[in-house]
Amino acid sequence: MALRPYRRHDKVEVKMQEGDYAGGIYGGVVTRVLNHQYEVRMTTLNNGEGGGPLIVPTSYPFLQPVPPRLLVEFKQFDLVEVWHRRGWWPAVIIRTTPHNQFHVGLADGSRLFVDESELRLYQAFHPGDPPMWHYYKL
Repeated sequence: MALRPYRRHDKVEVKMQEGDYAGGIYGGVVTRVLNHQYEVRMTTLNNGEGGGPLIVPTSYPFLQPVPPRLLVEFKQFDLVEVWHRRGWWPAVIIRTTPHNQFHVGLADGSRLFVDESELRLYQAFHPGDPPMWHYYKL
């Protein structure tokens, strides 16, 4: 398996696995690299102490490049990611309504009513040679 090393200043997404953030995917910028260990300055999360950006240490399996934005027509039962709590969360479209608004269900059982601008198609990054994105659409 070929690893795609990230470099300093690369825009990335971090798959968080901690506390209230577990399961969310948050944007950030790589600030330090050392043997596939990374320090990322989060672009949407603050450190809570002084309001500055949260800096998180992470490793290769928890990083992915920012996925391409795909223009699709969302339909009921599509697997999506929804912008919620300052990050992207996996969800399923439960129902569509007029004017590009959607009821979505999250993995924790909660439901949200969102605009199309708050959705993106669920995509999984597979490192390899070449690295590629796989997307899931009914």
